[in-house]
This record gives sequence, C-alpha cells and structure tokens, in this order.
Amino acid sequence: MDSTNDSLLRNARFLRLWIGQGTSFVGDAVSMVALVVLVVQITGSASAVGGALVARLLPTIASPLAGVLADRVDRRVVLVASDLARAVLVLGLVFARDLATIYILVFLMGLARTVFNPTVRAAFPSVVGGGDLTRANALIGGTFSASIMVGPALGGLLVASIGVDAAFLADAVTYLVSAILLSRVPLPRPRRESEEEEGFVRELRSGFGYLIGARVPLAIVVGAFLTLLTINATVPAEVFLAKVTFGAGDAGYGLLVGLWGGGMVLGSAMMVVVGDRINLVLLYFLSIFVGACALVGTGLAPVFILALGALTVEGAATGIDNVATDTILQKRVPEALLGRVFSIRFLGYSAGEALAYLVGGLLVDAVGPRSTYVLAGIATAVVGLIVLLVMIAVPTRDWGRADQATQLRAEKGE
Repeated sequence: MDSTNDSLLRNARFLRLWIGQGTSFVGDAVSMVALVVLVVQITGSASAVGGALVARLLPTIASPLAGVLADRVDRRVVLVASDLARAVLVLGLVFARDLATIYILVFLMGLARTVFNPTVRAAFPSVVGGGDLTRANALIGGTFSASIMVGPALGGLLVASIGVDAAFLADAVTYLVSAILLSRVPLPRPRRESEEEEGFVRELRSGFGYLIGARVPLAIVVGAFLTLLTINATVPAEVFLAKVTFGAGDAGYGLLVGLWGGGMVLGSAMMVVVGDRINLVLLYFLSIFVGACALVGTGLAPVFILALGALTVEGAATGIDNVATDTILQKRVPEALLGRVFSIRFLGYSAGEALAYLVGGLLVDAVGPRSTYVLAGIATAVVGLIVLLVMIAVPTRDWGRADQATQLRAEKGE
C-alpha cells in the first residue's frame, strides 16, 4: 500500500464517515427488499409497489433547496439530523399496516436522503486532503456498489427467516450507527460567498448562476445526467436479453446483473489504485467511450459469455465515471457552492433514472433487447462527444485541476 492510501486509512474522520456510510448503504438495500415485500403483502399490487418507489424518488425534486441548506447550515448537524430522522421513519414502517402510511413514511425518508446526499458530498473535501480525494471517493463508491450487490441478498434472507420487521429494525440501527459516527466528524462551517447575509431564494439562484457560467462543472453535471439516461435505458432490457435472447433463464439474469455490479466495484477499486496519477477528466471521457463500446458489444455478442464480459467492462467504466465525476466537482467548485452544485447533480441523477426506465421500456418493446443495447451505446458515445466539444474551450492543462483551496480547507477542518 502506498503512502497516500496509508494516510487515508489513518484519517480517523474519513474512517468514521466511510464506516457510517457503508453501514447505512447495506441497511438501505436490506430494507428496500422488505419494503417491496410489505407492500405486496398488504395490497398484492405491482402498481402499489411502483407507487412506493415513486414516493421514494419524488422528494428529489426539492434537491436544489436542500443544496442551499447544505451551504448555509452546519453540515455535521444536517448529516446527523438526516440520519436520525431516517432511523425514526424506517422504524415507523414496523408499525405501518396501510398503504397511505407507508407512502408518507417512504416520502419523508426520501426527503431526508435528498438533504443528506448533497451535504455529505459537499463536506467530503474538508474531511480528506486534495491528494486523497479521488481514492476516498473511490472507496465510498465501491462500498455503495458492493452494498447493492450484497444487501438485497441479505434482505431476502432476513425477510424469509425472520420477517420484514427485522429488516426495518436492522436499517434503523444502521442509521443510528451512522449518526453516532458522523457526530464525531468535525466539519468546518460552510464558507459564505460574501460577508453579507443573502436570502434563501437569492442563494438558490446564485447556485444555478454559478453552474451556468462554469464550463467544466456544467459539462460534467449535464454529462452525468445524459450518460445516466443512456446507460440506464438498458435496465429494462436486461431480463429479456438474458432469458429471451440467450435463453439463460433466471440464473443467467441474476448473473448478468451481478457481474455488472461487480464491474462497478472493480472500477472503483481501480480508482483507488490510480488516484490522481492520471488526469481525472481524461479518465472521465475514457470511461464514457469504453462504456459505450461495451454496451454496443453486449448488443452484438453472439454468445452469452461475451455479453457478460462486455457488461462487466461497462460496469467498471461506470464505476470510474462516478468517482471521476464527484472528484472533479469537489476539486473545481468553490466550497461555498458545493452543496448547491451537488444538489443539482442529484436532481439530474433522479430525473435521468426515471426517464431511462421509461425510454428503455419503450425501446425494448419497439426494437428488442439487442438493439436497445446497441442504441444505448451509440447514444452514450454521442453524449461523450457533445460534452467533449463543450469543454474544448477549456485549456487541457486545466482539466481536472485541483483547486488549491481543497487542500487548505481540509487542513483547516482537521
């Protein structure tokens, strides 16, 4: 292990944040299985399950408002309060026995998550130094990817052996663990853009105004939305590709999804090793174009094993893309605006995810799973080219350049 990795793992503040995030990631994945089972038990309706997922996603609309909060209020207080609120709300699901109550609780949990996500991303640069930022993001990203592979299996076992209530209790405990650990992570108060107190609406507008005028962050945020839209359009095609096109059955479908998730973990692990040795924006574009080629390769694969290999490569490219995107924004965006910029990123993430499933479903019905993958790959490459053209005006030497303030604010926060 090199000295940079060693220094990161000796950073007590990062370790608390990492362990807390990892614990709650697994808890979320476990309780999501329990939530679906609970709704089916009560209603027996697939549309009711869809309604619960919409209720979970809907609060993301308020993400820009949450970003202003992340840039105005003590971030540690926001993070701990969000975790405690989610602990109480998920515990409420133990006692929920009607659909309306479930929807309300799930909506409020989504609202707390909407506040938490941009805040923790904005706080990250003050927890780790500039030289550790890429590796730290990679460790968090890899942990999340691992949780969505392992968590549902654990959730299924827990629900099958003990029941849905046990899964909700376990998730509540993970939020409490995260809250306790985050309460012990000192964070500097967000820096103001100016000495004068600004109104909430004005700060909201200034966040959008900054992003519109900042070519690299704007290109990265828009690119993240568009690539999520094009890549996730293949999700509705996965089951049809495995079971219909290749005749691999349920086991083949599970293997396909699992290997893609494993690829994401691999991509994050590669970023832990690479760190800042390679220009981040160059890595960002490389991941987009490699992922695009892998999607096309999946659609054209003559045998199932080649499709699995291509999807593993695409998963790795997505893992690299995610780490590069977050790190570039954290290094280039002023600290006073990080919460607002990340809130816009998360709004785009949710919007892209919702649109992708709709578009992907229509594509599968219209042209079939193979063509859906090929079209998604072509669209991803086109997005990469568009983002590249937008960034052409920025001198190459400035791509991914770390803001000197990153190191300064990290040092002052310790």
